[in-house]
Amino acid sequence: MKIKEMALDNKSIYIIDDFLPKEKIDQFYEHVKTLPFTRFETDDEHDEYPIFSVDFKPDTLLGSYVGEKVEELLSELKINDNLILRRSYVNMSHYGDMGFPHYDCGQDETDITVLYYVNNEWDYTWGGETFFYVDKDPQAVVLPKPGRVVVFPGNIEHLGGIPSRVCKVSRFSLALKYMHGLEL
Repeated sequence: MKIKEMALDNKSIYIIDDFLPKEKIDQFYEHVKTLPFTRFETDDEHDEYPIFSVDFKPDTLLGSYVGEKVEELLSELKINDNLILRRSYVNMSHYGDMGFPHYDCGQDETDITVLYYVNNEWDYTWGGETFFYVDKDPQAVVLPKPGRVVVFPGNIEHLGGIPSRVCKVSRFSLALKYMHGLEL
């Protein structure tokens, strides 16, 4: 694994390449393509243009190979203290879909989002980048490379980019939304 950390508005964003071996990237991608997607996922309550998504029960994902690798990664990054997986799902987007900048939690909350880019191949001309904003201005962009993961605070405004016209495949991203549990 190759881990790169960048600061954005005094918050850390981690970009991890080579998160999974090629064989596991291919297996998970082939599995995701068979899932029963529905046009459901919106960026916020005002979004009138849902994209396709499918939810997983958090416990189901945590017991999988990908879930275990994410847990190991969060431990290695030392940001796994008292985290509870509250939602896990895969988004599927295509040229012509819409996305809007949004937050995954309130500004005063400390939730963590993990994005795993599911596609087993991706050309940079296909777009689909994830944009990170500060004061409504894009400050960082992450290409959805195969085997790449991005870990960031949910209170950073971001946008899952839509593939370009030349992209003939679906763009898949696995989103894991963690919240901090109650202290005992």
